[in-house]
Parts: sequence; structure tokens; C-alpha cells
Amino acid sequence: MNNSNRDVSEKLSQLENEGYILIEGALSPQETEYLRKRINYARERGWEEGLNDVGNMWFDTLLDREPETYQPLVGHPNVRPYLEGMMGKQCQLRSLRAHINPGPYLQEWHLDFYGYWHEKREAEKYPYAVSTVSFNSTFYFQDNQVGDGHLKFVKNGHQIEPEHLYPVDRPKFEAWCEAQEHVVLHPMAGDCVIFMNHMPHQGAKERDDMERSNVVCHYQVTPMHDAVHYVSRPRGYIGTFPFAD
Repeated sequence: MNNSNRDVSEKLSQLENEGYILIEGALSPQETEYLRKRINYARERGWEEGLNDVGNMWFDTLLDREPETYQPLVGHPNVRPYLEGMMGKQCQLRSLRAHINPGPYLQEWHLDFYGYWHEKREAEKYPYAVSTVSFNSTFYFQDNQVGDGHLKFVKNGHQIEPEHLYPVDRPKFEAWCEAQEHVVLHPMAGDCVIFMNHMPHQGAKERDDMERSNVVCHYQVTPMHDAVHYVSRPRGYIGTFPFAD
């Protein structure tokens, strides 16, 4: 096994065992600067969906508006070995979302896949239902150095069902997250963090005047992928689940 393959193998083990990995320099300086400018351009054009109470501005339509800009992030060559290594052909892009934090920012503790533990239990009720998992790749466009910004996880949070989640009691859920042991990352411009989407996490700016933006690609495991040999074409996604509430 050469050093490159060994590094991929080690990071895949870390992703499975710890729930996250940091890929340093996933994007070149040229890619990083270009995308940073395009996200700022989207803000200038007013393409954001909104700005929430914790200081997070989000954009859900950029892949449709500028596919030539954002499509290269989907399965990017420097993250593909890890996404494909975990999900294989069943890796499906669920969504692409960009963020800008224009002022003070302390994200609430949250999961991207809130339904993970519930869906896992639901799948056990039916003989052919399968529970799934999802990952995201978050690309950073500024240095989140100590004193500037960070990304924080509940340590081993992909292996522990959080308390006060069903139904969500947010104050108690956040208190539970705060009481756990944490892992703190400081991604730099061009870095990418890949993690399991049911892992409690929290992003933050430690310096209010820093510029901070990122792009998150959410992926889910979908057994009936496009290359499955089947007699007919799939209809698509939305509106094709007759028993979903």
C-alpha cells in the first residue's frame, strides 16, 4: 500500500470511528478565492434565503443559478475518496447550501439529520425497510484560526443518541450537548470537513469582524442509484414517497 492509499485508508477509519475528518487543502488557493468571491456576489445579488437569529445567512439555489461554479464541489476529486469510500455508488447529493456569517455568529447546537435515530427505529418495524446515513462535506473559504472561528463536535456524537431530541426540547438538548466532551476544529481556507450528519455540532466566530463563509454539500445513502439495472426510469425524488407524512 503506497502512502496515498494508506492516508485514505486511515482517514476512512477515522471517519467511521470518530464521525469526522479534516481534509487540509482540499481546494487550491485559486478555487478557494474564486468561490469566496462568487458567494459574496450571491449576497450582493440578494440570493440568500434569509438571515437567522444566530447570525447565519444561507443560500439554497446557487447550484441551480451557477452550476459551472458550484457543480465542481459535488464529489470534488479531493473529497471523493472519502465519500465514495463510505457510500460507494449509493452516494447521492441531497442538497448544496452556502453560508455567510456577516456579523456575530454562534450557531445553536444541532444535527443536520435530526431524524437519524427515529428513522433507524422505524426501519426496524418493517422487513424490507432500510435505515440510512448521510454525510456532508463543508468547504471553508477563510482561515478559522484559534481566536477567529471554529467548528465544534460532541465527541463520538455519531454513536450516542442525544437526550431531549424526540420531541426536541431545545434548551435541554443544548444543555446536554454542552455537558459532553467536545472536539474543536479550526479549518483553514481551502480545507474541507467531512462528517456524519447526525453528529451534534456547532460553528462559531470567535472574532465578530472576521469574514466567514462556507459551502455544505449534503449526501445521503440511496440504494436505488442511477446505475441500478432496472426495467424503467425513476420518476425522481419529490412526490414519490406515498407513505411519508
